[in-house]
Amino acid sequence: MMSVAEHGLSDAFRDFCAEAFNVRMPLEYPPLKLTTVNSPESLPEALFIGGDPSRGMTEGGDDACLFMVDDVFYSGQVMGVPLKEWLKTYIPALPKIAVAYPGRPAVAVPQRRWAKKRIEVFANPDFYRERIVHLFKAFWLPRFWSAMRLYVQVKAGTNWHTPGHNGGNAFADSPFLRGLYEAFGSTIFRADLSVSVESLGDLSSPEVQTPLSEAQKMAAEIFGSALSRYVTNGTSTSNKAMLMTLLKPGEVVLVDRNCHKSVHHAIVTSGAVPRYLPSRWNPRLGVWGPVSLRDMQSALESEELPRPRLLVLTTCTYEGVLYPVWEVSRLCERAGVLFYADEAWAGYLGFHPFYTRPDCVAGRAMRYNAVNETSGAHFAVQSTHKTMAAFSQASMIHVSLRFKALLEEDASPQFRWLRRRFAMNGHGSFEKFTHDLHEFLRYWHSTSPHYPFLATLDVAGVQMRLEGMKLVDERLKWAAAFRARVAAECGLPESECFAGLADIAGCEGDWQAQGYLKDPLKIVLMLRNPEACATFKKALLKSHIQWEKSTSTTILFLVTVGTVEEHFECLFRVCRLNRALIGRPEPGNFAGAEIANAVEGRPVVLPRDAALCDGEFVTLDASVGRIASQFLVPYPPGIPVFVPGLRITEAMVELVRRVVETEGVKAVHGLFCRGGHPPFYVEVLNRDEESRLLARME
Repeated sequence: MMSVAEHGLSDAFRDFCAEAFNVRMPLEYPPLKLTTVNSPESLPEALFIGGDPSRGMTEGGDDACLFMVDDVFYSGQVMGVPLKEWLKTYIPALPKIAVAYPGRPAVAVPQRRWAKKRIEVFANPDFYRERIVHLFKAFWLPRFWSAMRLYVQVKAGTNWHTPGHNGGNAFADSPFLRGLYEAFGSTIFRADLSVSVESLGDLSSPEVQTPLSEAQKMAAEIFGSALSRYVTNGTSTSNKAMLMTLLKPGEVVLVDRNCHKSVHHAIVTSGAVPRYLPSRWNPRLGVWGPVSLRDMQSALESEELPRPRLLVLTTCTYEGVLYPVWEVSRLCERAGVLFYADEAWAGYLGFHPFYTRPDCVAGRAMRYNAVNETSGAHFAVQSTHKTMAAFSQASMIHVSLRFKALLEEDASPQFRWLRRRFAMNGHGSFEKFTHDLHEFLRYWHSTSPHYPFLATLDVAGVQMRLEGMKLVDERLKWAAAFRARVAAECGLPESECFAGLADIAGCEGDWQAQGYLKDPLKIVLMLRNPEACATFKKALLKSHIQWEKSTSTTILFLVTVGTVEEHFECLFRVCRLNRALIGRPEPGNFAGAEIANAVEGRPVVLPRDAALCDGEFVTLDASVGRIASQFLVPYPPGIPVFVPGLRITEAMVELVRRVVETEGVKAVHGLFCRGGHPPFYVEVLNRDEESRLLARME
């Protein structure tokens, strides 16, 4: 029966792939192969090297895309944990089938990520071919992309609607623009449709059942959320819509000062009051470390009024530090505060068992991906385009099952405010929250979204479900091998060539013991001094290699699902030729106290009021002591130094001045000048507005 089932499943899988992912040139889709495991206890050894998830997948384990579990196996345990819970923790995204046998007691499977089929379907797969293909469609069919492709290839006729290029005619028929049309290909233009094509769906009406709404429902199942929404203007838009949904004007949000500027923008647009968590500047590397659990706990338990409603953290950070999201969630829920994770740089975390950790409090393993079905943040936003197969600007919002439970099922008094906020008929309502979120998304969404963006969000999720474990596993192994080769070439330990958790976070406190983790797919190469770093970057450019970001002594390389093994070879050649430049930086490259002082302080005026009031331009030097009415975002260090509502200090001005002197005026977003030359201007509150708004705050 095993060979019959394998043959039948493989044929059905290829039929499905040919229909769902058809390409112009014939493609040999990989067959499905069945690997038998005789007991739940043997699963870890079959999937993980040495049975340890942190060591990577076995040769067969990394190809896993589907679990078939018979009804006896289904009730078993793995490492003392029920099989259902174990799979939810280590292999959450993959679909599972409970195979039912006649004469045995029926089993109840979870509604999400599980299906239940009789053994006859797999014992006679040729007879049940259509049923199996339909099952595969439920698991892996890109809903929106399939519908859009069908419309473009079959249904589209004469267009009398936007966009104005009319399926690419404006480009194809022009002797001047024809080259652009040919470079991009005809399909991208024909797929650039409009909301006039109602059959595909409208991003502004996700509650209407269409291929677009079905794709977002599937994304929620793939990413383990209660609700997922597509966004076509990046995580910046996600942050603004979400914070406007969750916060009321005047409410307090706890936020890492070293967050993306869009979070600061979202605080302005929501009318919230930021209470900054202590930032840790790393003067050796020129990067910001994570916020400590101790500082979070102190802020959450503070008696200061008003009480915070939301905690915002960036996980993972630009340099790859992951927070123990389960522990942050525990601290937040104890204080009645919602936990919001900006996960822009790590949307792939849920697709590989490496990103788990045993937790002594819960007595089981926990996941690092922010929104999951075990324990984590209440919300996560992801820049799908940063690390997965999506176009730039393509982003997702994920709302956790735990948040839904807090709203509708949990009766804890600390979240009484939440149930009142999203109440219908006197009770907390997830439906009311969803309505409010959709309304604020409409504030920020274009009414003419780019449909190819949406299609790539659809296929990015499906790809990660179908082959994400293999993609991430390969890259974890390639990155580890690359670091080892570079260290050997330099004659140094890896820790002297690449920044690890302790290098980034700082030596005080045992960050690893607290659950913090350095993501290996964020490679931070250390250079001995600024001169060495500048020389190394020139060598990279000469070899046509572009990095993600850098400081004066570090260079960050992102490993994504699109990184191929050849990329590591190209980078290794540059490292080998410039090995004398690589090494732990000398101390004193950055002024630690100066930069730390420049990001201290709290708003003295509500940020929204300061940003929208009447301001006046003054020179940078004359701004000391005034209240900022705009953002100034220098890089490095890459976070806002001037924020609306903050009183400007000499340390702030000195930091901006130093960046201008070393990096040029273009390195400071928001600084006004004429022709790139001094004097430089910044907008501050005029004196009348300053007096009025300060009085209001009192």
